[in-house]
Amino acid sequence: MKTIKHTRKITRTKNYKFKLSSGLFGLPGNAASVDWAVLNDAAKAQSFKVTVYKAGVDQLKTVVAPGPLTFSLDRGKATHNANSVGINEPFVPGFYYEVVLEADSLSLMPTVSIWEDHGCKVIPGTTILPGVFVKVE
Repeated sequence: MKTIKHTRKITRTKNYKFKLSSGLFGLPGNAASVDWAVLNDAAKAQSFKVTVYKAGVDQLKTVVAPGPLTFSLDRGKATHNANSVGINEPFVPGFYYEVVLEADSLSLMPTVSIWEDHGCKVIPGTTILPGVFVKVE
């Protein structure tokens, strides 16, 4: 009789000191893409995680594709992620969305904007600036 040894890798997720939320936002009728960006304004490299959620009325919020993204970003640098709006796309009209940043430094500056195309043409009035993000417990 052969004995089979099973091993299981346990992955622990990092717990960050701070959690910031954009609050809920909707999509205007001419939205083609939703973009979030983060600038590292800290004195050193920072790691952080961004998760985008979809929320319907009287429904639990769910994670939007591509799911939680974790980054390590050098000081003074920025990164972003933009995804399409439409049926069978990560962002679907008719729902609310929330961008959540988890980090160990409040020197990370998150921003969300909604584009009318796929080339960074921001729809006026749709940008959520860093000062609007709310610290969540």
